[in-house]
Amino acid sequence: MEPTQSSQISQAPSAHRRSRPDPGDRLAVWLRRLRWPVVIAWLIAIVALNPIANSLSNVTNNTAEANLQSSAQSTRVVELQQSEEGRGGGRAGHPDVDPAVVVFARGGGLTGADLTSAADARAAVARLRAAGLGAPGPLHRSADRKAVLFVADVTSSANNETTADTTAVQAIRRVVTGAASRAGDGLQVAVTGSAAASADSGVANNTLSTLRLTAVAIIVVILLLVYRRPLLWLLPLFGAIGAIVIAEAGARGLAGAGLTVSSLSAAILIVLVLGAASDYALLLIHRYREELRHHAATQDAMAAALRRTVPTLVASASTVICAMLCLLAAESASLHGLGPVGAVSIAAALLAQTTFLPALLLVLGRAAFWPRPPRAGQPAAEESRFWSGIGGRVARHPARVTVAAVVLLGAACAGLAALHSNNSPEATLVGHPDSVVGQQLLAEHYPADATDPLVLLTPPREAAAAAAAARATPGVAAVAPAAPLGGYADYSVTLSVPPYSGSGYAAVGNLRDRLDSRAPGSLVGGDPAVQADITRAAQRDAMVIIPLVLVVILIIVALLLRALAAPLVLVATTALSFGASFGLATLLFRPLGYPGVEAQIPLYIFIFLVALGVDYNIFLSARIREESRQLGLRQGTLRGLAVTGGVITAAGIILGATFADLARLPNAPVAEVGIAVAVGVLLDTLLVRTVLVPAALLTIGERVWWPARPAGTPSGG
Repeated sequence: MEPTQSSQISQAPSAHRRSRPDPGDRLAVWLRRLRWPVVIAWLIAIVALNPIANSLSNVTNNTAEANLQSSAQSTRVVELQQSEEGRGGGRAGHPDVDPAVVVFARGGGLTGADLTSAADARAAVARLRAAGLGAPGPLHRSADRKAVLFVADVTSSANNETTADTTAVQAIRRVVTGAASRAGDGLQVAVTGSAAASADSGVANNTLSTLRLTAVAIIVVILLLVYRRPLLWLLPLFGAIGAIVIAEAGARGLAGAGLTVSSLSAAILIVLVLGAASDYALLLIHRYREELRHHAATQDAMAAALRRTVPTLVASASTVICAMLCLLAAESASLHGLGPVGAVSIAAALLAQTTFLPALLLVLGRAAFWPRPPRAGQPAAEESRFWSGIGGRVARHPARVTVAAVVLLGAACAGLAALHSNNSPEATLVGHPDSVVGQQLLAEHYPADATDPLVLLTPPREAAAAAAAARATPGVAAVAPAAPLGGYADYSVTLSVPPYSGSGYAAVGNLRDRLDSRAPGSLVGGDPAVQADITRAAQRDAMVIIPLVLVVILIIVALLLRALAAPLVLVATTALSFGASFGLATLLFRPLGYPGVEAQIPLYIFIFLVALGVDYNIFLSARIREESRQLGLRQGTLRGLAVTGGVITAAGIILGATFADLARLPNAPVAEVGIAVAVGVLLDTLLVRTVLVPAALLTIGERVWWPARPAGTPSGG
């Protein structure tokens, strides 16, 4: 990992070519003239855009319907509920209504004092003046006489759902806890429902600030270990921070233009920019330091470094950007919105580290590398002895190494058998917070769908037929009329099966099928229907987006390498790496307290693992092709691995560590993405890109460059 042992991928063979300083070099002249203006322009942009960037969390949309396509029945039901004719009253900002369910339970049966405490708690909640908190409903006692509950709705706009839910739920918990304490020991009380789940798992503005600070701290430690210079580590960090401000301001603009930006997207933006920006900086600085040993003037060294690194960095960033933009084909609004957010993040990281960072390095000159700055004419070892040794061992028996690596990765894929899908509100929670405890109490004492009924809207002329069809549907326990909504007759449908399960989603589908034929024009919504539609959309998106991303990556890598066989090998290893990484991460989820994986999370993980993993494929394969032009495939592969192994390792550790920081957040889907990507990046770095890919290329031989060979390749390879 020592930087002096590695060199960056270049666009020409590294057979010790040395270019002389050229006083007339236009790029060098411009670099010398513009270094201070570029630094000043970046500082002004950071200060000016920082308030906009900090407001990103105020416009994130975490509502369940934000994950749906506009044509879904559950989306249309939500729109009716939010219209002026519906119950939402037409509040600006598309209000979202989340229930807060307060439940009291005693294992031996409720006492008179318990019931009095519950009534007092309900009265106390009615007196609260928390923003968005509605009047509580009546007390509802369970059939086993061991529990009683009441529901209070929390109304919020889509862009302040987490804040409104947190404020209201905290106020409810304070007064409820006080009332319950007067009933004596043994009375269990909890606040659950989607409002409580949102409050317990929300990613608020202060949470994002903490995430940003800890991710920066992680990168500082790693950069200090890598560079071991008192000044040098600051420069990539400045570039990364500038990139975050630009990316968050860009995402804020996208949200203002109507794109759905979720808390998951906002959190991922931070670690994506920090990780990618640190990687790009690491690669550029490696090449710049090498060129400083061949040029007397720093601007000449930087000009040479930029010429030889920017094409590869642009190819790498373009691959990730194109993969992200494939998400525009998603039906899910939040997944659809993640594509442009991710693309803006990578573009900001690339822009910062190819403009701001070079300008900072030129302002400081060789002093940036103090106390041991590189000097012109100073010899340097470009190859890492460690990775040279690994390459030598791989080259002795490449076929055996390939088979062994594939078997290991295939075994890791078996972990996917433990994958458990869970789209309930509690699936967003880590551990056993109050909302999970409350949900467990509800499950013990109330029917499966007592607090999350379906909403059935039907034209008034079809009301009788719709109610009869619903009652005859398997999995439906009860159908009760409600107040008319938006010109529709309204029914509350209670399921007899767990609403957030395969059987619950099947009941939703069966109900819709029956209504289509017996009560045309009817709509089925409500939280369970929302999650059923999200699951269906996620399955559709996976079928469309996964092949699309793989094809896009294949095309870009083929254009970069000007070959067909090698890109097929690289894409195959990328897909295998994703399966192995997700399998290993799945085995970690249960022990870490995650209740299950939401339907969309595997696609999030796929996008980041494949899009980011292909970076290392590009770094390694481009260098191997360069070296193979003069040395042949075998020696070119060994040298390519020797001079890039340390760079890839350091870059992978930085990226993996920043994504692992997401595991600290209370939101389970965000944490799961962070863990899976961290596992995948490290697996890519330490096994796939540095062992399996070289072994596979050596096993195939010169045919890997089919239909053409690199110019100058020796016939014997």
